[in-house]
Amino acid sequence: MNLPELESSETKWWESAEGHRFALEVLQLRARRDILKFIGNGLRSAKEIAKEFGLKENQVTFHLAMLEKALVVEPAGDCYRSTPTGILYLENVESRS
Repeated sequence: MNLPELESSETKWWESAEGHRFALEVLQLRARRDILKFIGNGLRSAKEIAKEFGLKENQVTFHLAMLEKALVVEPAGDCYRSTPTGILYLENVESRS
């Protein structure tokens, strides 16, 4: 899968009110926030995430796809990592929860 350059797509997405609303809806689900926190600054595979949260791989795939659409995670080979936006969310929102 070819992703557009992260910097330009992130900037365009997050500049719109619709983009903010979508990302907040995606992150409203505790399971997705927990997955994002589990990934943190590292790399995690779908299998690792499934094992950590007791989920089926197809469930993890769905949650990761939603997090990817919200531009808070991105694929990195066979794993996923947080984007700069995902890291900022963790630092500025989740750290205050």
